[in-house]
Amino acid sequence: MNNVTSVATRSVSLCSRTKAWPQPGQFLRRAFTSYHSHPRPLKSQCILTSHLGISLRSSNPSPSSRRSFATTKPVLFNTTSILYRLKPYDETREEGLTFRDEPLTDRDLFTIFGSERPGPETANRLLKVLHARRVDGTLDIPVDDELLQALIQYRDAERATLSWLRAKYPIDEEQAILDRFKREENPRVVEHPSALMERGQRLGLFKTVDASQDQNVKGNTDAEYYGPQSGSYYAALSEKEEDVFGRSELERIRAKNEAEAEEEERLMQEKIDRSMEEAEARAQEKTQALAARPEQGVEVSEGGKVVRPPNEFEKWVIRARERAATKLTLDSPEIAGMTTRQRLLPSLLFVLACCGGLYFLTEHWEAPRRSDRVMPNTSLGMATCIGILGVNAVVFLAWRFPPALRLLNNYFIVVPAYPRALSMLGNIFSQQGGRHFLMNMFGLFIFGPSLHEDVGRANFIAIYLASGLLGSLVSLSSYVLRGILVSSSLGASGSIWGITAAYMWLHRDDNFSFIFIPRQYQDDFLAKGWMFLAGFVIIDTIAGLRKKTIDLVAHLTGMAVGVATSALWEANGGKTNNRNRPAGARALINDITGRDL
Repeated sequence: MNNVTSVATRSVSLCSRTKAWPQPGQFLRRAFTSYHSHPRPLKSQCILTSHLGISLRSSNPSPSSRRSFATTKPVLFNTTSILYRLKPYDETREEGLTFRDEPLTDRDLFTIFGSERPGPETANRLLKVLHARRVDGTLDIPVDDELLQALIQYRDAERATLSWLRAKYPIDEEQAILDRFKREENPRVVEHPSALMERGQRLGLFKTVDASQDQNVKGNTDAEYYGPQSGSYYAALSEKEEDVFGRSELERIRAKNEAEAEEEERLMQEKIDRSMEEAEARAQEKTQALAARPEQGVEVSEGGKVVRPPNEFEKWVIRARERAATKLTLDSPEIAGMTTRQRLLPSLLFVLACCGGLYFLTEHWEAPRRSDRVMPNTSLGMATCIGILGVNAVVFLAWRFPPALRLLNNYFIVVPAYPRALSMLGNIFSQQGGRHFLMNMFGLFIFGPSLHEDVGRANFIAIYLASGLLGSLVSLSSYVLRGILVSSSLGASGSIWGITAAYMWLHRDDNFSFIFIPRQYQDDFLAKGWMFLAGFVIIDTIAGLRKKTIDLVAHLTGMAVGVATSALWEANGGKTNNRNRPAGARALINDITGRDL
């Protein structure tokens, strides 16, 4: 390390790529002379020996005593004519570059320095500072006063420090010196690499070596790399040209990601090829079937649908869907090893916490002033329903945006095989199909504003969310307890049935009719609210038993929660504001038009 021939060779390679060649004298100074440009005056009677190569005496030595980077004799450093653009180090207390999570112990320091050594704090800081200087290529620049006094008192400390660091944490010091040349040529003052790396370690971008793992990785070239700040404990130097450090963790992550991307691309292409072969086989089969029946007067068209590979946009969509799809199966340890308690308990606790929050909301909510509302000219009930519609619409559109599929699959759909607690809330605002979305939002605006006028905003939101949350929880429990893990559930239906049942229960003794019946005949088709509620239960039960895609358990649970919460509200003294007020679609039309139909 630090031999003249290697430094000179690399210097010639560096200069051959620069636009402005340095003058011969300047080039030689850069290649062979250690120079000092520290802004503060040098102190006398201060001697640093060996690899630091700093000798500060009261007398001026001859030029022959100046050292190259390969020299190990004490020399005097004077300011050279080369323009100094390095950022100065802290003159008061330089912290250096951390290379271990924990400071070295007394036993470690005894191994490095022997019995004659600085105190533990000073010795650890000396190791960090000289380590930083190695990374920066600035071993010739004096350290701060405290360390300088320690090096004067313990003459062998500098040699022992560098020997241990070079043996345990190898870096290419020659390349670090050449990198320093580049920084000095920069027209702006450039931060030292060690300072940037120390900052990166504090931010968690880089990892230091764990002291407990030192002996475990010794001699093991396949050990996990902690870097790239200095090379790991006993790590090999990088094979990359002009790289100061050991094998980079960032490079390893990049290579891993590139390999995963290539594998993903290969699998996607294989899937595309299989799909095209299947499509071509189906088209060929259909063509042959039509050609075999000429007696039916069917002519085979030559301009049939052409099977083509997907374009770049379609590949982007396919790639996003593949990334969003889970790679877990029922045999995966994460799923096979999960117990019923592990599947249900987190969701149960989350739902109970949400219900507790909703109770707190109903007890402490106060109606906003008109001037503070977003839609001051719209009734509170209609504004609340529009807000719920907006959230559902955003999630509905997000299902059409491929990059959002991974987030939606995790938190906006309930999967019994691997349930997530947050999906209990997210799924009640999630609809994938347009028909599902329209039907739920139609039910929201039929009964939502009217129920809102009766119970107020806080109670309405509590009924809506509690119905959906408990409906999702009971539905998940039914699937898990029955062992049906390959399934999924989503939608606002539990919440919609909850507010429908709550409104019908509050108006169970009121008469209702159907809006599509002419007004003069509506009195002939009146029914009590409880009768409508019973009819809804019967119709939904029949539909759920006939069509397996309907989550009947969530619907019925939502209705039960709606009835229970409305009954609790009545028991606490709640009264409907106007029992003669038009309900359902007629109330919705009155709210929108401002007229009484």
